[in-house]
Amino acid sequence: MTIDAFRREPWVAPAGLTPEIAAANVALARRFVEDALGKGDMAAFDEIVADDVWVSTGLKPGAPITSKAEYAAVIGATLGSALEFTTATMVLHECVATADGRVVARFTAEADHVGTIDGVAATGKRLVLSETHLLGFRDGKLVENYVGALNPLMWETIYAPVIAAAVL
Repeated sequence: MTIDAFRREPWVAPAGLTPEIAAANVALARRFVEDALGKGDMAAFDEIVADDVWVSTGLKPGAPITSKAEYAAVIGATLGSALEFTTATMVLHECVATADGRVVARFTAEADHVGTIDGVAATGKRLVLSETHLLGFRDGKLVENYVGALNPLMWETIYAPVIAAAVL
């Protein structure tokens, strides 16, 4: 892996960006975070995410995600079976538009680790995830997502073998 794998052309604000489009993007970001990520609602995911979405996330540390199918597989492998949604909670702290049309969403989630995550066996522990997403939308679809996580040590320790194998 090299840093070049994560290089992107600078974001250019969509032509004709209006306050109404910015508000619609915030609503899409809120729905993506709360429903697709928070509830595992893959119908919402499918409706919101563009086929050629580009995502930088620690859930795939070796290279960016470059398609909806790949993003769905990564989310499904991590959240779909590994974390028990019936005991999950999520708090969306902020969801705000930026001047260039993107949206920043910051949230905290908790869920029980009851399944295997990328080969890491279930621990039965309650995991806390703290993330900030910088989401880019075009024509009502999520086309770019930079995910930054500031997770408590428990999550990082559990997931460390996967991250180390992918990046070291």
